[in-house]
Amino acid sequence: MRIIFLFLTASLILLSCNTKKENKGKNDFSFYLQEADLYITTSKRVGGLFYVMFSKTYGVSELSDSVDYIQCDVEDASLEILFDPDNKNEFFLKYPFIRKINQKKLSLIELYPDEFNRIFYHPGVTTTPDTLKNPYKVVFIAPMSYNIIFQRDSTFNSQVVLKEGDMWGR
Repeated sequence: MRIIFLFLTASLILLSCNTKKENKGKNDFSFYLQEADLYITTSKRVGGLFYVMFSKTYGVSELSDSVDYIQCDVEDASLEILFDPDNKNEFFLKYPFIRKINQKKLSLIELYPDEFNRIFYHPGVTTTPDTLKNPYKVVFIAPMSYNIIFQRDSTFNSQVVLKEGDMWGR
């Protein structure tokens, strides 16, 4: 009787460890961005990789070559995805750690930080930060902390927190 009890206990412990391993492999978050008529799924993976997947028709749950996506390193910098609501198929990217851009149906354009800021932001004066030009909208994603913020216009109070991460990046 005691052997059966020990066997069942050990089996349950091993089963729970296997389940935890599968969940640790990736951390996904999906949302619909109405202003762009776009579903976005972010995926933070073990090994320091971060993916942002895009779809016009449904939320993307799996990475494949037929999906528009960005692959980047998890670093302490903010990925900016900017778009014009009048041209919902063109997205501009600013992030120094992009590894790969897979374009299928959307136009995903990576710009250097200086060029990105010059085109889409009004320069700030002295200590005032740069402000977003109208009609552009921007999504800020911090891969390390896993915070996601959407900014509707140039005013600071137009920011909406879509996902609040934590110090462990969950």
